[in-house]
Amino acid sequence: MFLPFLTALIGLFLVWFEKRFAGLLMLAITVLILMVWFRFHATNHLNISL
Repeated sequence: MFLPFLTALIGLFLVWFEKRFAGLLMLAITVLILMVWFRFHATNHLNISL
């Protein structure tokens, strides 16, 4: 669960240093990681059928 926080922090620093497109790309990567993480844990560990 450390990886989404790391990518979000990197994206925040990129936006801070006015690299807006790279920051948006890191935001997209963060959201993708969170979606994959939730899908795995919601289906396997909670026995929910999505």
